[in-house]
Order: sequence, then structure tokens, then C-alpha cells
Amino acid sequence: MTIIRDGRTAETGTLAEMRHLTRTTVDADLARPAVLDGLPGVHALEVNGTHLRCEVDHAALNDVLRRLTAAGVVALTCRPPTLEELFLRHYSAERPELGARP
Repeated sequence: MTIIRDGRTAETGTLAEMRHLTRTTVDADLARPAVLDGLPGVHALEVNGTHLRCEVDHAALNDVLRRLTAAGVVALTCRPPTLEELFLRHYSAERPELGARP
């Protein structure tokens, strides 16, 4: 798979190899609230009581899972980015440089 931006190759690789380009979506129901505020690599954090949803950089996933486990996981869904999300990430206004990581 190749993503082309402005007529040049922006990224090339398999879908699995390119998943590092964006974040994993984490959706969790917990026994008690978890504190993820200020944790590096956590983005778009939404907390509603003991339910949370956020996007996590690949490198921060273990730290997030440790904190969620300490709070008591009732239900957990971790979803890697879809092909569409990988593609759109390269065409968003937040990403002006070719090949730059979020």
C-alpha cells in the first residue's frame, strides 16, 4: 500500500506496518475512575464517570493499560486505526510535512 500526497510518496508499507502512523482508540468501562490526565501519548481524552475513551500513541499503550488495570477493567476495547483513518491522517491540516508522525 502506498499513500501519495502532493504527487509524491508519503508512506509505503503493509497496513500492519503503517498502523504506527496514528493512534489506537481505547474505550473502557472501569470499576472506579482512572487518572490519565497529563499522561504522555494520551489524546482526545473523554471521561464520563467510570467510562473513558481516548486515543493513545503506540509507545504509550502499555502505560495506559497499566492505569486502566489498576482502576479495575469491566470492559475494554482497543481498536487500531482503519485504512481510512491512516489515509485521512496524511491529508489533514494538522499534518503539513510529508512523512511526519503525529
